[in-house]
Amino acid sequence: MKITVQPHERVLVHRDGALVDVLGPGRHRLRRRRTVRHVVDVRERLLGLATQEVPTSDGLRVKVGATLTWRVVDPVAWHAVALDPKAVVYEAARRAVRDVVAASDLAGLASGVPEDDVPAALAAAMGAVGVEATSLRVTDVLPPAEVRRAVEAAEVARHRAVAALEEARGQSAAVRHLANVADVLDHHPALAALRLAEVAAAGGGSVVVERPSGAAR
Repeated sequence: MKITVQPHERVLVHRDGALVDVLGPGRHRLRRRRTVRHVVDVRERLLGLATQEVPTSDGLRVKVGATLTWRVVDPVAWHAVALDPKAVVYEAARRAVRDVVAASDLAGLASGVPEDDVPAALAAAMGAVGVEATSLRVTDVLPPAEVRRAVEAAEVARHRAVAALEEARGQSAAVRHLANVADVLDHHPALAALRLAEVAAAGGGSVVVERPSGAAR
């Protein structure tokens, strides 16, 4: 019997219950009788972890999700050590997330956990079933409701302060402008009279200009 093993596969060959070979990519000839084959996929995989509530180092309970990138590096251990190696990987990753969160405060989690920071305990647990973790990323950090409300209130207060500052700046600029206009009109009475006449004419009124007493007719 001939079989073809793909580049992303490893094939465990058992005969009479004993492991006799691990086949890599290529074309292989096998005995059909008393032979059992197990195909193991060694491609990199992405595992999404369900959201869990974990206490931080500063005593807050946050809800976090995570993603784990991993691959099988020892097909024999993957097949032989655990009945459900995927469950082992999943639980090891969840424990690692709890450890990472417990060692961080809320500000540190908000700034992001390095993707290549794979805890030693996770590496050891996954190595036992023939797996290598390439990255563990903590995502979707959700603080407690009271913290979210405090942050929202602070953001609203900041926006209000900015708006009040802009309004104050506008009023100050308007006052300076009026002061400049008043100063110009005070030093140029004729200009003031002309401006008054323009405003009156625009509104349909009239302006009576009285000559100073003793002025020539």
